[in-house]
Amino acid sequence: MIPEKEALLKYLQLLLPEDQSYLNQTGSSYLAEIRELESLLRPLWGLLPACSENLAELNNFDTFTKLQKCVEEQTLPKISTANRQIAVEIGVLSYGIGQFGKDFLALFSYSGQNYLISWLNQLNQIEFPAGNWYFFLILLNGALKEQGLTYSEERLDFAKAGIESFYLGEGWYSDGKNNQRDYYVAFAFHFYGLLYSRFSTDPQGEEYRQRAIAFAEDYYYWFDGEGRSLPFGRSLTYRFAHLSFWSALILSDAYKESTLSLEAIKGIIGRNLRFWQKQPITLPKEKNLSIGYGYQNLLLSEDYNAPASPMWAFKAFVLLELPANHLFWQLPEEGYQEQALVVQPQPGFHLTQTKEQTIALSNLQYCQNQQLYHQSEKYTKFAYSSYFGFNFTRDNQEIEAFAIDSTLAFSVKGHQQYQTRRKNIATKTYPEYSVSRWSVWEELFVTTYLIPIDGNSHIRIHQIATPFAVEAIEGGFALHEWNKKYNQPQLQQRTALLENNQGYSLIKELQDQRQAGVVAQGPNSNLYSAEKNAIPVLTVMLTAGKYTLATFVSGAPHVSSIPEVRFKEQSDSYEIEVAAKKIKIMKERFV
Repeated sequence: MIPEKEALLKYLQLLLPEDQSYLNQTGSSYLAEIRELESLLRPLWGLLPACSENLAELNNFDTFTKLQKCVEEQTLPKISTANRQIAVEIGVLSYGIGQFGKDFLALFSYSGQNYLISWLNQLNQIEFPAGNWYFFLILLNGALKEQGLTYSEERLDFAKAGIESFYLGEGWYSDGKNNQRDYYVAFAFHFYGLLYSRFSTDPQGEEYRQRAIAFAEDYYYWFDGEGRSLPFGRSLTYRFAHLSFWSALILSDAYKESTLSLEAIKGIIGRNLRFWQKQPITLPKEKNLSIGYGYQNLLLSEDYNAPASPMWAFKAFVLLELPANHLFWQLPEEGYQEQALVVQPQPGFHLTQTKEQTIALSNLQYCQNQQLYHQSEKYTKFAYSSYFGFNFTRDNQEIEAFAIDSTLAFSVKGHQQYQTRRKNIATKTYPEYSVSRWSVWEELFVTTYLIPIDGNSHIRIHQIATPFAVEAIEGGFALHEWNKKYNQPQLQQRTALLENNQGYSLIKELQDQRQAGVVAQGPNSNLYSAEKNAIPVLTVMLTAGKYTLATFVSGAPHVSSIPEVRFKEQSDSYEIEVAAKKIKIMKERFV
């Protein structure tokens, strides 16, 4: 049973494509020759550690022998700024050279080695986007330096300084000078930093190691007791790459300095891998990992997702470097220890948990890269649930095609074209709640308060100032497999409740302004489930003016008791009574 070593190795082998015919399935923003190189190198994140005790075993895999042929015939694609996607793929070669040194290089002829080192050094001649990519320069030059091979100290120093500029403290990085703190913190910054700390004598490696130890304390809560990780941010098609942080933490022995036991980390890894084993994430003919999340779904894709891209998940397989007699393989898994509330100011999350789900209330992050697809869905919804996931907008017309789940959206009267939060103008995080200020069309302004109540429920308060008449519609969680042909909503004037064998989703108006309803959404709109789903909503037409909207939202895999909520607005504050608890929220005065 995963994650015992033999089972993990078998899972890796099952996920290897049978041949390269799958590369014709979809395109990407980079050339076909780079997509082909990607298909040869990404599998090595699993194959290299799996063969670490005898690297000659790599010759049993076509993906490696084809790479060997490219090296020996000197036909690798030229590295240039235009072709810089190659930098991402070089990361695994840097791992091979840095960790296994001459044993790895001996897999190539003398002339092949010289060509490979010369080709790799082309990386030092190109421009890099500011962000986690700087670690590709660090890994490469650090590995070459440790092996006494040609490298660039200047580019190594440049990249290290760049990474330092993104460090926020408490184990957190931003991926560039932006407001994104997503899985790239785990499977890029910390994963590469931990690999570097293993093979490099550079004192900076120990600094990377200590930061990863600090990060582990927060990252633990991005998972749930069923093995799922929190669906949030870009590049979700890498799926169990979310585990690569834990794999590297174990390989580096850094886990020994964290507060987490090896059994607890093994539990996270085992549960997550077993979750993914149950999902239809490979295609039946070529057997490659599909682009998508819970199933094949190109709505999820980024322009840099090519057919071989999902094999970045293989970074989790570096765990196979552990010998068969390592303690990790012998210990039992420890159950997940959920917390009622965890506040994480760096990513701007209030995390609530039950045994069945983790919910992140998000009021800080947004994406500044206008080329990223579906950025509002991936970063700026109010709540992200490990159980419900989230929906993608299918069209720019009609609310049924708009991803209204966990969102407040506006449409100019009569247009049926909706817009929601894409960017936060200002934000603050407090122990009991968070608040953000945002706008639509740079004319309608909203201040949103997100208040966690329990593991299933939260409250949202919105202060709205609109200069024109708009329709405002707000949604709860998307309930999977809810089909309006066969399911009936439970509607009261101010409350919408959806129930089926997938659980329940509820939204409730806390004043007396909006009408409750349900929005049915089509198949393939949710990242977990390919079936139809539905979202309970509250709707109102607003004329020009200022308004306060207050909302109670709840959802879970099983129906639970819904607490009574009392809401009152004062001149300078909001008062909430719920579950025998009183909460007072002072109105924020953003400058």
